[in-house]
Amino acid sequence: MKRLTTALCLFVFSTLNTFSQNNSFGTDFSEIRKNKNHLELDVKNIFFGLGLENVFASSLLYKRTFQRGELIDVNSIQLVRFLGRINNQITFADDPASEPYDTTNVQPTDLFNFQLGIGFERQKMNKNFVHYYGVDGIIDFLKSDDNFSNVSIGGTTNKSKDRFIRTIRTGVNPFFGIKYYFSSRISIGIETGVSILYFNQSITEVGFEQKIVNGQLEKVLVKDEPSKSQGIWTGFNNLRFLTIGYTF
Repeated sequence: MKRLTTALCLFVFSTLNTFSQNNSFGTDFSEIRKNKNHLELDVKNIFFGLGLENVFASSLLYKRTFQRGELIDVNSIQLVRFLGRINNQITFADDPASEPYDTTNVQPTDLFNFQLGIGFERQKMNKNFVHYYGVDGIIDFLKSDDNFSNVSIGGTTNKSKDRFIRTIRTGVNPFFGIKYYFSSRISIGIETGVSILYFNQSITEVGFEQKIVNGQLEKVLVKDEPSKSQGIWTGFNNLRFLTIGYTF
């Protein structure tokens, strides 16, 4: 399904390119340069179910043009950009019909995730398209609490636990993208890139265990030692952002 998403994006831009060659629509880069502020919304969530199962909430990007040095390249602009995303889910109450050790009912997950970033971008005009590239520095924080059960080999439930996961990732995202301006203010863009991130993760399990005490089966609350890990994560972002933009 990821191939379908990629093919769809390529079709959109090839269609735009055909129209641009006929001068049906588009705008001159000199008009775009007049606008200092760029606001873009990532809308790749519309492809949820087409192979992008890891899509979280939409990212919002704000970009501001700046000039470095006295020489001005009329075919390019430089921007500093800020990006942010937040994804949150809170479970107010568990299912009262579910026992703490019931394997037939999976409780919802409490989730808090945010990502912040700052980066630099350079845009260059090529006919009616804008090609851009740059690098972002990002920090990503994830905290979740999910309920699950462990089952013994014999099929009898012997544990039911809450699992608390905390993950921090930080690093750089070199990127490359293509954008088309329908007018001096409205644009659509697609961006890909590579992630090189350091991660630190901690997993703590707290819950009930069934133990035999004085010949009777009792549920005892037990907190396990946190399981910690850290390292370097790298990955290719085949479709990092699919944006609709407005400049002003």
